[in-house]
Parts: sequence; C-alpha cells; structure tokens
Amino acid sequence: MLILRTREELNAWRANEPAVGFVPTMGALHQGHVSLVEESKRRGLTTISSVFVNPTQFNNASDLRAYPKDESGDIQKLEAAGCDAVFMPHHDEVYLKSTGEKSRYHHQFGALETVYEGAHRPGHFKGVGEVVHILFELVNPTVAFFGEKDYQQLLVIRKLVELIGSNTQIVGMPTVREADGLAMSSRNLRLTPLQRKHATLLHKSLEYARQNIDQAGREEVLQAVQRMFEEDEVMELEYIGLVKDGTVDDYEPGDGAKARGLISAYAGEIRLIDNLLLH
Repeated sequence: MLILRTREELNAWRANEPAVGFVPTMGALHQGHVSLVEESKRRGLTTISSVFVNPTQFNNASDLRAYPKDESGDIQKLEAAGCDAVFMPHHDEVYLKSTGEKSRYHHQFGALETVYEGAHRPGHFKGVGEVVHILFELVNPTVAFFGEKDYQQLLVIRKLVELIGSNTQIVGMPTVREADGLAMSSRNLRLTPLQRKHATLLHKSLEYARQNIDQAGREEVLQAVQRMFEEDEVMELEYIGLVKDGTVDDYEPGDGAKARGLISAYAGEIRLIDNLLLH
C-alpha cells in the first residue's frame, strides 16, 4: 500500500488509475471504516482512503484536541483490508495558504444545517462540505463510500455532489455495530468501562422506537425515549428525532414514508450519535 503525503504524490498516483474508490476518514479506524474499503475492493475498484482530522468541522476545540489518533494502526488496518493507497496529508496540503478561491468551497445545505446535527453543531457541515469538496477535487473518485452512522452527513455529501456537479457516485453503507448494538465510532475509544456499558442506551432507544412507532405514535415514542435517558445515571440525551428516511423532515405514522430514528447523547463529555431505519 502506498502512503501519499502531498498533492504531487497523489496526482502522480491518480494519473495511472482509471477507476478509483475513495474512503475519506479522520483516522482512528475501526471495522466500520474497514467495511467501506472492503466494499470498494469487492466492486473491483482501485481503492484509496484518506486520513485527515479536519479542524474546520469541529465546533468544539477540546473535542478536536481529544480526537483519537493512531497513524500506525490505521495504516495496518487499511493494508490488511487491501487498500491500494492512503492519502495522509498535513493541514497545509489540504488548505493551501495561497489559494484565493476559498469561498467556492463554502456551500449552503439548507435545512440540513438547521436541525439535529446542524442545530447542535453550528458550522460543522460547512466544514464537512469544504474538506470533502477539496478531497474530491484532489482524488477525483469514481465512487466514494460513507457510513450511514453519520446519516445527516451522508445527506450533506449527496447534496454537495449535486451542488458542485460532480460525477462521483456516493454509496452509503450500513452502520457496523458491536455485539451489544453500540454503533462503532472512533469516539468509543474514549469511553470509560461504565460509560461504555451505558452507551448501548442509544441503540436500545432506537430499537424501542422501531418496535413502537406505528402503534404508539410519534409523540409517545419521543417522550418514552426521553424518560429512558432521564432514568439513566450516565447518559444525557441531546436529541431524539423521527424523520422520513432520506430527509430531515418529521415523520408521522400513516404518511406512507419510511421512518428513521436519529439520536445524539453524551457520556460525560463524549458525544455519541446513532440512527436506525425503523421500517
């Protein structure tokens, strides 16, 4: 596996590859990331991943400082998955100081920026859109793979491709979970044993919603989940939402749409998110 550090190295590699699968990451890789690489390889694509902790998508400086990093471990996992190359740039390789066109990487994502993740992490999706736009220009992927755990981010990426007129195909892959249902996340590495035990409440809440949404109704389900967190001694609920799948619009039973549950909660200072297709 080639390790590419500069734009020049990336350009030289890309010039020889007709069809490329791309898996952008912020590192601290787990099986969820690996599954994206494996899917790209399964499709017969020459596969490149990127590892770059993007500062513009953090609205909390302490969260950026605490974000786990494991470069050697990331390289080992990608190589074992059959990844062909990894782009591991310095900040200044991504955000060129000399560019006079920074504004063209700043996009408006409408309602996606005002509800759920957008409301609780102001500016986050601006940063996501900026870095993914830059990476797409550099890599020019045929297909790019993203995990569904970051549901709202996946919607933002799809909107970005539409806004910039990209031909890149976006593939969303199912959330990979631990045996007890907890969605795999780089932030799980920061959980204490007690927090890790209680963090399963996110998935349990979504499973409750899946089992009860059509019988109990929207408001009753939302209130029940809120009570579950109020009774938990470790987890603090940030939001619970029920939306029409593929959107961030409210879901109401009987309207003919598929429903998806969205949830965010804190274990101490560690913020976790999850989502689940309810039917």
